[in-house]
Amino acid sequence: MPPAATEPSTSGNFEQTTVWERLSQTFFRPPAPKTARDEHVDFSRMSDDEKRARIVGVDPTERKVGIAAAVLGVALAIYANVPYMVSKISVVTTVKPKDKTCAPVLGITDLHYVASTSSCDGIYSASHYVLPLVVSLVLAIAIYVTVLIKRRAPLAFTIVMTGLAFGSLLVLVPYGLAGGWIMLRAWRTQKYGSPTARTAMTGWVPPPPRGTTRRARASTPRDRQGKGKEPTTPTTRKPPAANKRYTPKSPPKKKVPPPTS
Repeated sequence: MPPAATEPSTSGNFEQTTVWERLSQTFFRPPAPKTARDEHVDFSRMSDDEKRARIVGVDPTERKVGIAAAVLGVALAIYANVPYMVSKISVVTTVKPKDKTCAPVLGITDLHYVASTSSCDGIYSASHYVLPLVVSLVLAIAIYVTVLIKRRAPLAFTIVMTGLAFGSLLVLVPYGLAGGWIMLRAWRTQKYGSPTARTAMTGWVPPPPRGTTRRARASTPRDRQGKGKEPTTPTTRKPPAANKRYTPKSPPKKKVPPPTS
C-alpha cells in the first residue's frame, strides 16, 4: 500500500512531499495564466443591439462590486446614525460660540463650550439623524436595484452618490474610485470589445449611435444627393445672355434754327 503523502511526479514515479511543500504549492505558487473570457467570442455574428447591450450591461465582476457597495452602504448608514439616535452621545454642533458661551438651540440638549476645540458640543435629538439615515439607505438600496437592472452608468452614478451622501472623505474616495472603475470598463468595452482589453479584439467593430446605420455613415456623395440623380460637377461660369426685351428707337433730335436779326 503506497504511503498517504505521495504524489505522482512528472516522470511517473512517486515522491514524498511534506506539509509545507503542499501549502507552498497551494498558496504561493504562481497562478496559472488566465484566458480571456471573451477570447473566442465571434463578434461578426453579433447585431448592433447585442453590442450595445454588451457595452452598457453589467458583467459578473461589476455585479459583485455593486452588491458589496450596497451592503457596505447599509452598514455605514446604520453605524453613522443609529447609535446617536438611541444613545445620548455628545458631538460637535454647528452652533458658533460667543464669548466662550453657547446659546441654547432648539433640538440640541446639553450644549456646552469646549475650549480645546473652540466649539459648542451637544446632544442632537433623534429626529436630527432621521433624514441622513433615510437618504443613505435609499441610495444603498438604489445600488442594488441598478445591479438588478444590469446597467453600468446607473450603477456607477448611484455608487458615487452614495459616497457623497455620507459626507466623509474616507467613504467618498473608495466609492468614487469604484464608480470611475465601472465607467472605465464601459469605455474599454465600447472601444476594444472587452472591459479588460487594452487593444481592440479580433473582429470587434463598435456599433453606430442609435438612429443611424452603417450604410448611412458610409454613404457616397451621390447617395446623399438623392436616388437616381447624377452628381453635379463644377463648370465654368457662362456669360450673361443678351436681353431680349424690345426697346424702341429714340426719335431724332430737331435742329433749332439760328435766331434772325
